[in-house]
Amino acid sequence: MQSEKLEFGLIPFGRVSKTHGLSGELRILPFSRSLENLSRLERVFIKTKGEEKPDEFKIIRRRLEEHSAIVKLEGIKSVDEAGKLRGCIVLVEPSQLSETEENEYYWFQLIGLRVYTTEGRYLGLVEDLIDRVSQSLLVVKEDRKEHLIPMIETIVRDINLEDSRIVISPINGLLE
Repeated sequence: MQSEKLEFGLIPFGRVSKTHGLSGELRILPFSRSLENLSRLERVFIKTKGEEKPDEFKIIRRRLEEHSAIVKLEGIKSVDEAGKLRGCIVLVEPSQLSETEENEYYWFQLIGLRVYTTEGRYLGLVEDLIDRVSQSLLVVKEDRKEHLIPMIETIVRDINLEDSRIVISPINGLLE
């Protein structure tokens, strides 16, 4: 997934993976492991292919499952209409998201931060994140060089949103 920072004041929340049933329901896979925010959302925005601006949809009903949600959106009445949204990114307003705990961050907050080593060496900007079962990885790029940095306490030493900066203590071989 290529993450984007606040496009139209919205953040990427998940992806429409497929349709569900014949009445136009959709399965949404959130980019976060937590489903808490799915239960709080009142509306979502979906940017369809070829459209410049995302369309707003009110959530009529939802069912949370283990790693996804099945939602019914106002205005989507058939499986054919729902099928046109398959693969599209679901965007939300940041105000609809729950507050994070200390040392917790949403992906959109980390995209664009500058990454340095504890010795002050600049590594590049966080361009994306990859979510793995055991840990997430920061995708840090500078020119043609790319580093995958595990989001674990022994490596990521400091995240400072105010200074747009992440400091890491790389283990041997991580940056080579």
